[in-house]
This record gives sequence, structure tokens and C-alpha cells, in this order.
Amino acid sequence: MENRQPRFWNSLKADWYLKGLKYSSLPDLCLNFILPKTARGDSFLDVGAGCGTLAIPLAAAGRQVTAIDPSLPMITLLRAEAEQRGLTNLTSHNVAWDEYEKCNHDVIICANVPELLQGPTPFLDEVDRWAGKAVFIITGADPRGNKFYYRELYPLLFDKEYPPRGDYLTTYAALHARSIFANVEMLDYRFDQPFQNLEEALAFWREYLGLVTDEHDRQLAAFLEKKLEKHEEGLIARFHKKAAIIWWRKEEKSTPPRKP
Repeated sequence: MENRQPRFWNSLKADWYLKGLKYSSLPDLCLNFILPKTARGDSFLDVGAGCGTLAIPLAAAGRQVTAIDPSLPMITLLRAEAEQRGLTNLTSHNVAWDEYEKCNHDVIICANVPELLQGPTPFLDEVDRWAGKAVFIITGADPRGNKFYYRELYPLLFDKEYPPRGDYLTTYAALHARSIFANVEMLDYRFDQPFQNLEEALAFWREYLGLVTDEHDRQLAAFLEKKLEKHEEGLIARFHKKAAIIWWRKEEKSTPPRKP
């Protein structure tokens, strides 16, 4: 299931993601939540670490971090950033979860890797087994969210509605069935995407929408000209997202939440 990720994250998308990360509030929000709850945790495993959204700031905060990701373009960006910052306490592996040689870590984190949470997967059982102190899973929390303006673009370009996506409730229910009574924290965050010009923005949406011909270019360009804002780097798309942090401490996992 996870092996789709290497093909999805090509060099083009990985570079765009890294540029957008500069304008994202997600890393700070997550670390401000996670670090106070893991004061006794020294070793962190970041599953699906990407270009280092959480692994880099965790290492910068002094934690011992192992980052794994099956995408070579993403892990290459992570390694370059870690080297530039001189983070010797961050180890990275270009592997998928099912290829990773499992070992114990105090804390396991998995952020925005839906492939590991869909369908009958052993991932939830495995992270609970290999985490010594706590697990944090960060995933989408709005099935009607307007990712990349898709709710507006699908009717415009394809004459159909953008289908709703799964969100955190599926994962929460799967944990509950395992007698893991997790906590949930909602996050509203921004992840804005900069572009040098309209042509780069068109290339971005062509890539993500899978457009292989130019038949939609005029409609797409007209939409983006109205939607994108002028910015110091050229243009920027403003994206507001909602996520859930599903988390549990190992000693608390079998204790149902108390009623107020």
C-alpha cells in the first residue's frame, strides 16, 4: 500500500512541497504540542518523514531522530537540510515502513501518510508495539476540505464534484477497536504555496491534477489569475487546512477516557 509514495513524490512535487513548508504553520503547531508531552522521550521515529517537516525541528530541539521515507526525492531534501544545519542527531533511511528493520523508539510519529492508515493494515498494531512511551498520528480532519481548490476546480474542469476524502475518524475507530483509547487534538493551520509566476502555478496544478494535454489551460489560468495573490516571491496560493493529532501514551492506552 505504501509503495505508491515513491512514484507520487517526484522531484518536482518534492521541491514544491519544500517551498511551501517555508509558509506552513504545521511544524511549529505540532512541536508545541508534542514536545511538552514527551519530555521523557529521547529517541523519536518519524514514519513518512518527507523532506523533514517534523524530523528537522525535532532534531534541532535536541531529540535523537530517525526519519524514514520511501521517496528518494523527499529523503534527499531532508538529508541536505540536516547537513546544512549540522544535525548529527538525525539519521535517515530511504525505505518504506514495511521494509524498515523495526526497533524500539521512545516516541513514534506519523504525519500525513494516509496510505498507512487505509484498509486492513498492520501499521497501527506495529507502531503501538514498537513505541516505548507514546505515539502521535497526524492526519486530515476535514473530508470536505478544499485541497488545492479542488472543490472549485473539479466542477470547472471536469464537470463533477470533488469526492469527499477519509479523515481521522476512521483511524480513531480502528484504534478504539484495538482497545487503544486515544486522545485527539484538532489543528487549524496554513500551508501556503509560492510560485515565481503564473506559468509555474499552471505547472503545479497540471502535475497534481494529472493533466496531460493543454485543453484545460485557459480555464485553469483564468481561475488562478483571480485566486492567487501577489507576493514577494511572485505569486502565492493561500491554503487553510485542518488536521487531527491522534495520540496516546503507552501506559494509558487501555484506559477509556473519563466522562466529564
